[in-house]
Order: sequence, then C-alpha cells, then structure tokens
Amino acid sequence: MFGDAFADRQRAAGDRTAGYDRALLADPAVRTLLAVDDDGTALGLVAAGPAPAAWEERAGVPAPVLPLQLFQLYTLARTHGTGLGAVLLEAAIGPADAYLWIMDGNARAERFYAKHGFRPLAESFPAGGPWAGQHMHRMVRAAAGGAAGGTA
Repeated sequence: MFGDAFADRQRAAGDRTAGYDRALLADPAVRTLLAVDDDGTALGLVAAGPAPAAWEERAGVPAPVLPLQLFQLYTLARTHGTGLGAVLLEAAIGPADAYLWIMDGNARAERFYAKHGFRPLAESFPAGGPWAGQHMHRMVRAAAGGAAGGTA
C-alpha cells in the first residue's frame, strides 16, 4: 500500500518493531492472540489493552476517553474474506467500546472496522518511525451517548 520505500523502512526498523511487539506480549494487561492453522502456521495476530499507548502520550496526540485500544489486528492476505479478522476482533475486545489507529488511505481496513461499528474521527496526524511521510487517524467504537474524545 505504501510502496518499496516503506518496506525498506520497516525492515530497517525491525528491532524497534520487535521491541514493541515483545512489550505487548509481556504486558499482562494486553490481550494478545495468535491464530494458527492445523500445521501451526501463523495466520493472524491481534492485541488489545489499556489506552492510551505510551507512544500516544510521547507524541502529544489527544487521547479519546476510552480505556481500551486495539493495538494490532493483522491477518495473512490469503485469509481475507474468511471471517478470521472478525473472529480475532471479537476474541480481543468483544463488543466493548474501543479505539484504534489506522493509516490514512487504508480503505480495506477502514471498511472492515466500519462493518464492526467503528467510525473514523475527523483528524489526521503525521506518523513517525518507519511510517514517516504517512498520516494516520483513529477510529472509535462507542455506545450511543458514550464519550469518544472527538467528532467525526
């Protein structure tokens, strides 16, 4: 979606990304689940937990007044359309109010989350690290009348 330069930056930041993933796995307050097939091949990953994330505080972005954030939800492309993403989302957060960050322009993911009750906030923030040069925004799922820390 973001081209070869993005992939190169991701590879260069592999240690940083792995450190972030290790921290999520080690945090007892974060629910992290891995979906595997019958032979043990990883098919998807989801992680959710208390919000805001430390990087949000360092970046100075205003945090929604929701206590739960979906940190990651990834599935292999070959599983798209199978319902695996929905199963992982349900297993991680159920029907709870939550928010997530999404890269601007990721229409497929935005449609998926909208189907599951999330709505985009009218905001856009520059991304850092390997995502530098891109922008991101949040999507929020909050019960009617619930505070979401922003407007669409």
